[in-house]
Amino acid sequence: MRLAESAAPGSPVSAARKMSSKPLHLIPDWRGDETLYSWSARMHRLLGGATKETGKRLFGASHAYKEWAVSTRLDYLELVTGGSLGNIRSILLQRTVLAAYYPFLRAEQRQDFDERAAIAQRTPWLTRFGMRASTLDGSEMRWCPCCAEKDVGDWGAARWRLPHQMPGAWWCVEHGMPLNRLTPGRAEWILPGVSESSAQLMLTVGQQQTLLILSALAGSLVGQEQINLVSIKRALLARLRDMGVVTSMKPVSPVDLQDWFVKTDLAAAVEQVQPSIQTILARPWIYETLLKRRSNHPLLWMMLWVAAFEGTSQQEVVRGFHEPDATLIWQEDGQGMLWVEGNFQGDDRVQAIVRSAETIRDAARQLNVSIITVRRYMRGAQCSPKLVRAEDRRQSRKEEALAEIESLIQVNPGVSRTDIHQKCKVAVSWLSKWEPELLASLLAQKPEVRERQLELEMSNYTQTGE
Repeated sequence: MRLAESAAPGSPVSAARKMSSKPLHLIPDWRGDETLYSWSARMHRLLGGATKETGKRLFGASHAYKEWAVSTRLDYLELVTGGSLGNIRSILLQRTVLAAYYPFLRAEQRQDFDERAAIAQRTPWLTRFGMRASTLDGSEMRWCPCCAEKDVGDWGAARWRLPHQMPGAWWCVEHGMPLNRLTPGRAEWILPGVSESSAQLMLTVGQQQTLLILSALAGSLVGQEQINLVSIKRALLARLRDMGVVTSMKPVSPVDLQDWFVKTDLAAAVEQVQPSIQTILARPWIYETLLKRRSNHPLLWMMLWVAAFEGTSQQEVVRGFHEPDATLIWQEDGQGMLWVEGNFQGDDRVQAIVRSAETIRDAARQLNVSIITVRRYMRGAQCSPKLVRAEDRRQSRKEEALAEIESLIQVNPGVSRTDIHQKCKVAVSWLSKWEPELLASLLAQKPEVRERQLELEMSNYTQTGE
């Protein structure tokens, strides 16, 4: 527990917000690897007020208890705590599930993230940077009864641990048991219970081990800056070739990849522990993850890695994911696994030139090759020039639509969903067509406000003929 410090001079916080905030006098320290929501729930007990009142005191919003994953109002929290909990970037990446997504962001996305955090810009962090997909992320909080019991003994209260909230963390690494789950629904700041027993699952020893390793890998993302997806793709294809799942003699088959995965211990374990994602796993997700340009969810990358290296120790699996080049087998001629598939070449430099060039002709000139060669190369890398530029335009349009809506919300914090639909028609229309889950997540933060209908006063009317 410590006394709050005053906000740093020159902090980019509006005068109106400073006047409306009330600094906290006593601020609890972080307890281990607890989440921001866990700290807020403990603070609620110290303040002793109503649920919504705590939300206003900590985040300037009565509905803050609903944002258990990450709050959009960290600027307000920084103001009332005087920065005693750390800067916004450290809170986001050390105390919220954004720790799982940040390492997978593109360079320009990470820069945008860092700039927003540095100036305390109010941002729907999870919507903008979280790659949210309702089926893969869910809306639950997880805890281990043994961890909760130990917390009560050490600190007098249980806590929500960040490693347990990460995508794919369904197993307690310390106690080797499945995590309990809670779907927040009531208006309350809640902490884990200690009396509930863990769910009973019919899993083999091998299946339990894969879930433990997957959870350990998910927890290892906390504090990571960047994951090298190009090297991970290369290492995975090399591993699949060693196992005979793919060969250099024929193109990669989506069916063969799916047939291999369903026979793994991880696939059988996930079917029991998280049956809701089976619809995603039923489609050719491995082929899309390895050979398509689109950015896939961190959970899919981790599941694919753990399945590919089944039978390997937990330490080796985790280390290999963060140092994928170390898993490659180097040939005697020193060339190594530069081309892991006959027609697949993961050369970022070539793709970067094609993306930045005004035309394919310009790209060919920079590479000193023919236009046909560029098209053939990119097509072989599962990334045709046409698709590259189309994806870039779509990403740009998505960011423009998000910026328009976020700007409206920032200028008018009390804006309703109806107002957003009316004032950002084009942006809402585009997102509803191309990114419906993203739009739904964004609008979920705002209430639906309709004007109250006037009551019909019969006394104002007279019946003719009387």
